[in-house]
Amino acid sequence: MEIENDDALVGIGQRHRVMLWDGEQERERDLHWGLPSRDPDIFQIPLLKSETAVIDRPCLLLANEFGLVKRGKTIYTASLLTDEPFFCIAAVWRPGGREWPGSFAALTVPAYDDLAPYKDRHVAIVHPDNWFDWLMGTRPPLDILRRFPKGSFRITPPIQQSFDDYLGSA
Repeated sequence: MEIENDDALVGIGQRHRVMLWDGEQERERDLHWGLPSRDPDIFQIPLLKSETAVIDRPCLLLANEFGLVKRGKTIYTASLLTDEPFFCIAAVWRPGGREWPGSFAALTVPAYDDLAPYKDRHVAIVHPDNWFDWLMGTRPPLDILRRFPKGSFRITPPIQQSFDDYLGSA
C-alpha cells in the first residue's frame, strides 16, 4: 500500500461528513480525516493511492470542491459539472478504537485531463451513477474509479492574486 502525502489539503486531521454503507442502507457519519499510522515518523495517513490501497470499507467524502494550495496561495479549485448539489470523493474508513477515532483516508488517481496541468495525481471522484456500487462494493473499485472526460470539471484560478505578485511586476 502506497501512502500519498499532500500538506496542502485543507481539513486533514479534522472531522468531515462521509457516507458509508451499514449493510442495509447508506448512512452519513462524521469521521476524522486521517487513518492512524503504524510508522512512528508518520502521524496520520490522509491519502492513499487507489491502485495499491486495500479497499475493504469504502466510503464517500461529500464535497463541493477540491483544489491545490501551495505556500498559502490557492493555485486552483475544481468542482464537478453536475446537477447534483455536491460530489463524492472515494475514500476508505476504519472504525474508531481507544487510541484513534473513526477515520478515513481519501483515495487518489492519476490526474484527469482537466486537472493534469496542475498536478500529477489528485483525489478520486466517484461518478454519481456509481455511488451505491462504490459503497456496497458490488463492482471492482478500480472499474468504478474511471477517468472523467475533458470538460467535466470547472477549474477556478485564484480570485485574487497575492500582493507579492503585484510587487514583483512593479
